[in-house]
Amino acid sequence: MKICFSWEDSGGGLSPYCRSSILNEDGVSPLACLLNDDGGIYFLDTTPWLKEGLTRISNVKRSSIPCADWSRDAWGAELTKAQVKIYSLYDENYIELLDIESFEVALLAWINFIQMPSEPSVVTEVNL
Repeated sequence: MKICFSWEDSGGGLSPYCRSSILNEDGVSPLACLLNDDGGIYFLDTTPWLKEGLTRISNVKRSSIPCADWSRDAWGAELTKAQVKIYSLYDENYIELLDIESFEVALLAWINFIQMPSEPSVVTEVNL
């Protein structure tokens, strides 16, 4: 699986955008949707909540807790030691399963990307 991060024009400014090489039958990637879900706030203001996701992953991997939920505005992730179930908060048919290591790599890469200077020609690819 490959995810690509880029900067897209959004109402006169640039916003970060994620695409995935794995799509469901409707052409949707729950992973990309979760990362793109900014809750309607400026993307850099989402950084603390993204880092909270990393903290919850770490807690689950260390077994200090058996599972954790990390949800945003429209998408959520159920974290267990073995896997992450990414799901829509509005449509139970939209789910994606990833191993926890791949999800951690994706989340860390997204945090790093959105903190970079925004440039329309910059595309970052991450293999999971």
